[in-house]
Amino acid sequence: MPGHSRAQSLPAPGQNETGWRHEASFYLFTPLRTTGTSTVAGQSAELDLDLGDVLDVLDFAAAGRYEAWNGDFGIIVDANYVGIEQDTTLPGPLGAGINVDVRQKWFGVLGAYRVANGVYGSRSQRYAIDLQGGLRYNSIRQEIDLTTPGPRNPPTLGGDQGWIEPVVGIRGMWRVNQKWTGIASLELGGFGAGGNDLQVGANVGFDYQPWEKAALTFGYRYFSVDYSDTLSSGEFAYDVDQHGPYIGIKYFF
Repeated sequence: MPGHSRAQSLPAPGQNETGWRHEASFYLFTPLRTTGTSTVAGQSAELDLDLGDVLDVLDFAAAGRYEAWNGDFGIIVDANYVGIEQDTTLPGPLGAGINVDVRQKWFGVLGAYRVANGVYGSRSQRYAIDLQGGLRYNSIRQEIDLTTPGPRNPPTLGGDQGWIEPVVGIRGMWRVNQKWTGIASLELGGFGAGGNDLQVGANVGFDYQPWEKAALTFGYRYFSVDYSDTLSSGEFAYDVDQHGPYIGIKYFF
């Protein structure tokens, strides 16, 4: 998951462009492929999940977003959650079985400015481009439990790491017709803050608006995070790439 830069700096068909306009969006993101490494207390577990694996190990992945625009200026509130769980084996001669439980969530507040607003093509369809920037609270929870028979109460390694980081983004939108709108976006966060070297979210998709006040939204998303820190118990790191489809609904008011 995921930030998701897919809401409307370009007003929806029929939406009033004078004064404030608002939108609330809710999404589901299904990572068809998740690869990377989860490291807790200096012990690493490889993650390599395809679609079949995801159906077994994906706990939940969703996002919500609110945008308020007045003219070319906007305020964005973005919230995301991704949870996966996998049984795997540590490298080495003992081959200890472990359970890896990972949760990532964030909450961001951004300002936005529409830098382009025009028309294209023979039918003079509208397009818009906006820039975004702000702060995001990011949290990663990693727990590793020993599953190989051994001590009656084996220790649980890991915990939660939370930090505040900068985030910037760019988004382009273009009207195909009165019901269809294309959207492409790129969002970057982290930049070393709190141990998060770089977090990337890229989306390409469409809005389909058969109703006056609501639209279906769907497309494809790429997400990656490269986080690492050193705790008293050892290295704590999460270096993961995900990609897959998203689908959701938007409400305009």
